[in-house]
Amino acid sequence: MWYTNNQFWTSRAVYRWGHRVTNLFCKTMGRLETRGVHHIPREGGVLLVSNHVSFLDPVIVGSAASREIHYMARSNAFEIPGLGRLISTYNAYPVNRGAPDLGALRNTISLLKGGNAVLIFPEGTRSVDGTLGKARDGACFIAHRAGVPTIPVFHSGAERMLPRNSKRLRRSKLTVVFGAPLELTAEGFETKREMYQQMGNQMMEAIADLRDSVLVGRVRQNE
Repeated sequence: MWYTNNQFWTSRAVYRWGHRVTNLFCKTMGRLETRGVHHIPREGGVLLVSNHVSFLDPVIVGSAASREIHYMARSNAFEIPGLGRLISTYNAYPVNRGAPDLGALRNTISLLKGGNAVLIFPEGTRSVDGTLGKARDGACFIAHRAGVPTIPVFHSGAERMLPRNSKRLRRSKLTVVFGAPLELTAEGFETKREMYQQMGNQMMEAIADLRDSVLVGRVRQNE
């Protein structure tokens, strides 16, 4: 099922128009293609867990999603004149880097229990070379406490469109794939640490499977 603008709707006009602008940007600069958007429930809380390669990730995944999303952004971004107000308008909320931010975790869980879609990056930071890292406990804590569907997401192209330490945009093919809801294992463990480790492994393995499906599709197209 491929994405079209007709599948997206929100009651907030400012978000609807912003989504149209970013979607047009992604299609113009990156020929955005999206698969699996039908896995995102039309209503109710849902947690999207994605790989993280660029500052553009929330824009690209949000442009591909079929509903309005919320996401964390590093707290110092809200101190930049103009940027803080802009990203707040489009549902960004602050998280402190370097140590567990219980306030941000509680806010995320509250948003999910309130019926919202939230995008998080389990790795916690952008990948240096595009490879997948380990999920941090915070993502698993959220998934466990919120009790909502968890959807794996893999996207590619952002790492070339806006690489680390670069301020110049480049054209790059963009692909976003949404997977089926995960059945995370949350029972049978002696400690929370073991449970979160297993849940994190499941998240990252599901994202890796989506990555592999994209690579296989590209090979077949080139045959």
